[in-house]
Amino acid sequence: MRRKIAISVIFYLIISFSIVTVRSEESIEPFFNLVIDVSSVGAYFDYGLYIAQYLRKIGIELESKYSFPLHVPGYNPQFDFIMASFSDLQRQDMRDYYTENGKWNIFNLNRSIPYQNESEAMQNEAVTTTNFEERQQIYFDWQILFMDQILPLLPLFSSKQYTATWVNTLGFDSRWGLVDSLPYMAFDGLHEGQESLTEFNVVDNNWRDLNMLTTDDVASSFIFSLMSEPIVGWSPDLAPLKTSLVLDWNQIDETHYVFTMRDNVYWNPSFNITGRNASSEILNVFTTPLLVGLKSGEVSNGTNMKVTAKDAVFTYLAMSNTIISENSYYYNWISDAYVDPEDDLTFHLHIDANPLTPELEPYVDFWESLNQYILPEFFLNSSDPTISYTSSGAKCTGIYEGIANTDPWVAYSISAFGCGKYLLDYYVRSSVTVLQASPYWMGIGAIDGSTQDLDIETIKIRFIPDISAELAEFKAGKLDLCDLTYFPEERKNMQADSRYEVQCHYIFGFSFLAFNLERANIGGSDNQVWVNGTEFGNITKASAVRKAICYAIDRNEMNQVIHDGEFLINHRPMMNYYFFYGSDEFPIKYDYDLDLAWKWMEAAGYENPNPTPSLFFPSCLSIVLLIIFRKKRLK
Repeated sequence: MRRKIAISVIFYLIISFSIVTVRSEESIEPFFNLVIDVSSVGAYFDYGLYIAQYLRKIGIELESKYSFPLHVPGYNPQFDFIMASFSDLQRQDMRDYYTENGKWNIFNLNRSIPYQNESEAMQNEAVTTTNFEERQQIYFDWQILFMDQILPLLPLFSSKQYTATWVNTLGFDSRWGLVDSLPYMAFDGLHEGQESLTEFNVVDNNWRDLNMLTTDDVASSFIFSLMSEPIVGWSPDLAPLKTSLVLDWNQIDETHYVFTMRDNVYWNPSFNITGRNASSEILNVFTTPLLVGLKSGEVSNGTNMKVTAKDAVFTYLAMSNTIISENSYYYNWISDAYVDPEDDLTFHLHIDANPLTPELEPYVDFWESLNQYILPEFFLNSSDPTISYTSSGAKCTGIYEGIANTDPWVAYSISAFGCGKYLLDYYVRSSVTVLQASPYWMGIGAIDGSTQDLDIETIKIRFIPDISAELAEFKAGKLDLCDLTYFPEERKNMQADSRYEVQCHYIFGFSFLAFNLERANIGGSDNQVWVNGTEFGNITKASAVRKAICYAIDRNEMNQVIHDGEFLINHRPMMNYYFFYGSDEFPIKYDYDLDLAWKWMEAAGYENPNPTPSLFFPSCLSIVLLIIFRKKRLK
């Protein structure tokens, strides 16, 4: 009889404990409502659903409103959160995003927010500190301050890009990309549906303008990268290379660098491909018309115009000139650029060191901006003595208002040429763009600097706007490369299929949940209300709520369910490729912890109406069981 009573008591306690636990998670009336702006399609939609579920557990009701796929910059100020992504962070200055006057400050960061002054001072110090170890420590300390005390975003995921080729494609490396891989590539026999061993077929969007000074769309940049060469090469690990046009460099002092270029590199012929089509005769300097440049009517036939330091200087000064450049702000660190007076293959770059212009103090992270495809000075610059100025005040001679409307510039936008691997042959808008291997290319592979030739003689870039149709064409053998990132099931099938090779790498940038720091409850006036209690440190009420939200979101579960656990969970506001500015042991991680989330909600003044059940019930169970079994043994 006693045994039956004891068992009944145990079951009663278990049921009671379970009921209390369920109620503690589900019966919470919301303290306030928030609105999140997410995309109506893709992963952002799924992220929003999961985040709403998580926040409900800490008394926050989240309403999702769906808009177009959102990328920085841009957001609706009526929202409390946005889902967004940094898509090309390897070429950006952190201050563009994380300072009050940053052109892509989508968080509403301003210097009235506690610790923002310190944050901006540390970022300015970092980009002007030439000692590597000191700069590394400054960036690491800044990231801790930023993610602990200010917390304007919760980093989410870095995705993987999956690229499929046929197994007969040799030499392709997805980390280096198609352009750098091409000199090493060849076909080992024909794959099904393939008709030529010397032709490579890919897909891209319509390009807009082939003059890199006046456009920055991805499709145009891709075509130009096939036709030109970077002045300073750049590796997938974000390090400068000496395998492109620049062979070497020396640092004279903290603000003065000297670069030496490769000799015997020539500009490809300045072919005028207007009116050409698939039936046109092959490109030939004797029969194909050549475009005439601005300077004294000069033309290039592939052997008469050498690539020299004046082209590099022109490229950097033009890129930083607001008259003609769409991206002049990337080069506002150049205080001077000029050709060495004794060597036409050597040029000098000076970085501003004027104490009256602290924003231009020695900008040590300029290297990635040097990875720019070179432009022909003889063709695009003029002999006009007009002097204009770059965004940093450096002098430019020959560039004037209206130069972009001159005949050579207009012609170059659709008949561009460079000193690179391929020549533009013809294009049919919304159909195909075709390039042919250049017999004038310098023959040096960027990956290892070795001598190479081009077994792939023709590149065809087709326009197929539907990614499903692109996949179908690839599977039919009509394309030689396909992006499988958005087809996880097809990708898994191809990984198991011996006909294909699938490569992957983490892309630059990461997705994130951004807080609008001007909105009530997560910002606004609560940015000025300090939390009581020394155990919480110097934290504002708004920051405490933001911390609670971050701890309540289970990014690991989202990654497992939505991305099969394949994405990289980010913790820092800088790209993971910036490995030298933070280690894997970054101390601020916001791993899922509902208890910590409630700790911060309570610190902000929001009391948990159903606190975690006391250990009284499980303790009682242990005691009862111990008594029962002890008595049984005594008998």
